[in-house]
Amino acid sequence: MKRLNIFVLSLLTLVVLAGCNTEDDVLEIFSGKTWKLTYISTENGHKQFDLWGSGDSSQSMEALKQTNTFTVSFEGSEINGNTGGSFNATVISATVNGQWNANGASKEMTTSNVRVSYAEKDPLAIAFVRGLQNAVRYGGDSNNLYIYYKDNDNSIKRLNLRAQ
Repeated sequence: MKRLNIFVLSLLTLVVLAGCNTEDDVLEIFSGKTWKLTYISTENGHKQFDLWGSGDSSQSMEALKQTNTFTVSFEGSEINGNTGGSFNATVISATVNGQWNANGASKEMTTSNVRVSYAEKDPLAIAFVRGLQNAVRYGGDSNNLYIYYKDNDNSIKRLNLRAQ
């Protein structure tokens, strides 16, 4: 009897685990909200990456505090297992728009046809635009979105965004 109970318990556990879906609901994460940049970090970092070197970061930080700067919104749909659509972003002086695609199982993300209205001069703004242009994957949920991107030196940086 004990063996039968162990067998039944094992079988039920297997059924429950097989029914688990680890794929993200990409549309729930990305769309229907405006995302605000909080900081840009290294791939596994948790503080602002030094984009200024010996320069002054105060202008960037003041611009980041404004509610209408460093924001991005995603619109999209899912067709045949592919999720994507268009995005629109506001930096400091520039607007950025393009197309995006994300895979809920692998967390891969790409952008394409990215158009920037104006060449930003601010280091934080330049990095934000670069992040939107060079996205390789994402992480997060419907409150916090992390967009990982390949930087010019081939390192991976992360846009840390919060839902407004």
